[in-house]
Amino acid sequence: MRARSLASALIRTCLAALLVGGCARHATATSNELSEKLAPFAQTRAKAIAMVISAKHTFDAPSINQLMVAYTDLETKSNAYAGFLAEAGSVDSFDARKNDVYATRLRNAIAAFNVAYAALSKQSPVSPNGSTRLSDTWVAPFAQSVQAYWDRYHNMLASSPRTVAYLTQQIKSDTIYPNFEDIATERVR
Repeated sequence: MRARSLASALIRTCLAALLVGGCARHATATSNELSEKLAPFAQTRAKAIAMVISAKHTFDAPSINQLMVAYTDLETKSNAYAGFLAEAGSVDSFDARKNDVYATRLRNAIAAFNVAYAALSKQSPVSPNGSTRLSDTWVAPFAQSVQAYWDRYHNMLASSPRTVAYLTQQIKSDTIYPNFEDIATERVR
């Protein structure tokens, strides 16, 4: 009797390990796919930060202040969209209208940042290094894919608060913009 109980416990333990392992692999696959989906968001953030670093080393103080206004708008709109994306994993319905609004605001903020950066670059006696334009062509296709991604994974996420927390953290780490003041904090000009 005891041997049968021990064998039964061992079988349950193995099944549980397989189930947990399968969920972990699925979460990893979901995480990898999410990283791929978030790549344009992360690349735009990295490029914006590089542009700010370059500007802080080449623009004069008034120009840096003007760029700060444009960057802060970009940061605010991008972080709001990122917050919406992170929240989407834990809600029961997806608001396509909000998704469109956040995407439009982000695209407009990117365009405004590009205009400000270009104007300030022309005024600067020293040209900034690197690219002087952020792409916004990825925003509309990205916004369209968000709904499909939510439809595909929401049920799996709803059953696993741990996975929701992990993916929420990944979204934030891949998309949240830093404050302007925290970029290139060494002494400039």
